[in-house]
Amino acid sequence: MTHVILFNIVLLGACAYALAAGGAPERWTAAVFLVGAATTFALPFQPRVSYHSVHLMILAVDCAVLLGLVWIAVRADRFWPLYVAALHLITIAIHGVKALDPHLVPWMYAGASAKIAYPMLVLLAIGALRHRHRLARFGSDRDWSPLRRPDYEHP
Repeated sequence: MTHVILFNIVLLGACAYALAAGGAPERWTAAVFLVGAATTFALPFQPRVSYHSVHLMILAVDCAVLLGLVWIAVRADRFWPLYVAALHLITIAIHGVKALDPHLVPWMYAGASAKIAYPMLVLLAIGALRHRHRLARFGSDRDWSPLRRPDYEHP
């Protein structure tokens, strides 16, 4: 139970910092993380059964979170969202490993999928910090990349 409390503290701290200090990509990522965590916590959980096979409801939440993170990574004028989306893809892959090997130890399945969230939260906090540094240094920081390439006149 201590690991759940620790995770919630780190989650709330990183997301609060991103919401307060970050640009739009940081705030959107924090929102995706908070909604994903709240949805996961709201799912029924039975410790003796939940991680003995692929937890399909958690997989569905993870897939929805991945869609949000990929959208942010594609649109943001930052590099860190790419790494966050890639790390979350590893979380999805862990569900696949459990599907391929049902004998994977349940605590390993649960632990591996949960521990990957920590580097993602660290990247979010660093992204918000770097956004603040760019604002202080340059006065502005573009949040989103253009949807299409600029039109150039050909000679």
